[in-house]
Amino acid sequence: MKKRYELQGMSCGGCVNSVKKALLQVPDVSNVEIQLRPPGAVITLNKPITLEELQAELKKAGHYTIKEDISNASA
Repeated sequence: MKKRYELQGMSCGGCVNSVKKALLQVPDVSNVEIQLRPPGAVITLNKPITLEELQAELKKAGHYTIKEDISNASA
């Protein structure tokens, strides 16, 4: 399943790479597509994952925050 998320704290390509690498460390995340403008991600999940699990991994990478996209239609 694919879910859309909003991201905060990214300002450059290096941030995009850091966020992608961090999110791919979360068990059951199989793919991550990041865009800088507007800052967001489409994450492919093998099973449902809590926002807290994703945020915990992002904190290890820097001052990034993630929240569910309000329009969270499947990509």
